[in-house]
Amino acid sequence: MAGGYTGKYCIVNLTDRTTEVVEPGDEFYRKYLSGYGLGAAVLMERQKPGIDAMAPEAHLGFCTGLLTGTKAYFSGRFMVVGKSPLTGGWGDANAGGFLSQEIKRTGYDAVFFTGAADTPVWVRVSEDDVEILDADHLWGKDIAETEAAIRDQLGDKKVQVAAIGVSGEKLSLISGISTDNARIAARSGLGAVMGSKKLKAVSFRGQKKVPVADTDAVKEINKKFIAAFKKSNIVDRITVSIMGLVSQVIARTGVAVPAQASLVREIYKKYGTSGLTTYSAMTGDMPIKNWGGVGYVDFTYEKAKKGSDENVLKYQEHKYACQSCPLGCGGIIDIKKGKYQGEKGHKPEYETLGAFGGMLLQDDIDAIIELNEMCNRAGIDTISTGGAIAFAIECFENGIIDETTTGGLKLGWGKTEEIVQLAEMIIAREGFGDVLADGVKRAAEKIGKGADRFAIHAGGQELPMHDSRLDPGFAVAYQCEPTPGRHTIACYLYAGLFGVKKNFPAAKQMIKSAKGKMAKDVRRYTAASYYMQLVNCGGLCLFGAITSTLPVVEYFNAVTGWDLTPDEYLTTGARVLNLRKAFNMREGITTADHHLSRRALDGSALTKGPNKGAKIDMEALMGEFFGAAGWDMEKGGPTAGRMKELGLDGFAA
Repeated sequence: MAGGYTGKYCIVNLTDRTTEVVEPGDEFYRKYLSGYGLGAAVLMERQKPGIDAMAPEAHLGFCTGLLTGTKAYFSGRFMVVGKSPLTGGWGDANAGGFLSQEIKRTGYDAVFFTGAADTPVWVRVSEDDVEILDADHLWGKDIAETEAAIRDQLGDKKVQVAAIGVSGEKLSLISGISTDNARIAARSGLGAVMGSKKLKAVSFRGQKKVPVADTDAVKEINKKFIAAFKKSNIVDRITVSIMGLVSQVIARTGVAVPAQASLVREIYKKYGTSGLTTYSAMTGDMPIKNWGGVGYVDFTYEKAKKGSDENVLKYQEHKYACQSCPLGCGGIIDIKKGKYQGEKGHKPEYETLGAFGGMLLQDDIDAIIELNEMCNRAGIDTISTGGAIAFAIECFENGIIDETTTGGLKLGWGKTEEIVQLAEMIIAREGFGDVLADGVKRAAEKIGKGADRFAIHAGGQELPMHDSRLDPGFAVAYQCEPTPGRHTIACYLYAGLFGVKKNFPAAKQMIKSAKGKMAKDVRRYTAASYYMQLVNCGGLCLFGAITSTLPVVEYFNAVTGWDLTPDEYLTTGARVLNLRKAFNMREGITTADHHLSRRALDGSALTKGPNKGAKIDMEALMGEFFGAAGWDMEKGGPTAGRMKELGLDGFAA
């Protein structure tokens, strides 16, 4: 057996309380690596087509990366996989913290759950056994309380726990799965799948050593990488110090500063993702007022600044770094106001600051911190929650709903008290919150009266805080990728930061052969998407990929003992992408099902700002991407020929 993987995964049946250990063989890992490559292959093999995402027969998997536990930098992510109850197709989400390595130390590359318990349970996974335990005493507890209770019960402070909060228990389709109190695999609604199985939590603790083929080579790669990663230049430091000024210039002129990995690294090292809030709000990256506003006009520089850089950093007690991370973009903060006053929490990330800030024209940073803590403890996606509240405010503003609908709440932009109350209702599925707890698409269908005009989503998933009218690569990601409405795969900006053209000869040739700027941009995007499949199969972090030149190929070969070329790995990335897309085809998902909301493509209603008048030709973009990927527009995914070419002809799409 090669290094990097344990060679086995476990399937736990919660209905009959049995476990099955599967050893798929070395060739399986060469073909799919690990992470969600492994997850996609197992779900395609084990889960019957067409079953409901929350049926007992559905599978939910916790997958480690191929590089997890090998001392490779940025390799601490775990992936949750399953059919998404939110979009109806392939679902995945990942998070950092310290869980992934502990899963692998139990001796498994992944643990899957199927079936459903009659009453709440939690599962203890160790290197010796898998134990299904009663969780009646945990049901109703928040994420932090659940983790603490399990550690106390086991008498082990080092045990790692993945859990759902009240939102997952109540089957909210925008709920996620959390670890380390707030590192949440938030998207795709997989917390609801866990809740449907009455599975409150899973704990992992093991001592098994992760095999590495060439430890000296990994050490040498790390040494070279960290030397370059620690470098800091004066130009980047000066740029960071004047980011506010730069953002205001860009807001009014549209002249952008070319992004460099070293600059992003400098921002994240100092502030984490909150260092981007003002810049993104001003430059057209952050959607404003439910995608209907302009940053410097509707939100203003002064308001955006309240939830950015130094104004967030002042709450930070100390930095937080996930397992194997040299960046440390997270932070543990002191909560100074609200219901959690005096407690510790995780620093809000950019997506949360945008979703509860610019999207709602809300500038109270203490309220955003409270909302962040509420969502973290409840195990619910802050992007979708913010999007649902923005949708509700605009429906209220346009007379589609009123106080009788909202239970007396007079909703409005920037009305902090009402925003917090509505978030509480969504978490608890109380009153109007019950309508919003399954996302804006379903809420609009229930409300009717043209409410769908204000439901901004792709395939049922609320859009992230990155405007596709500014970077059309996000439009491709939001509409065309197997998981719609996601910002963590690729865009034109990421493709440049990844350096795919430089590091993969096949990508360079693919881009070179394209005719016209749009075609070249989409080809570069396609190569970046293949590359990110590798990143996610390795358990690597997106932030590592955009702040440095990650030695992905070098790591894979050193850890496994293989000798594959960059282009052979890129083909593996294409294989994993196609397998995930084939899952959607198998489930009956068509191109129309992942349709992107019009506002995300058309800036003609904007009177000012960088996105004024922007119009994205989505059909042309989709045509280019499908052509580059080898997909059929009518069928909505890979052709039979493409599946055979990638060695996937054994899977029915």
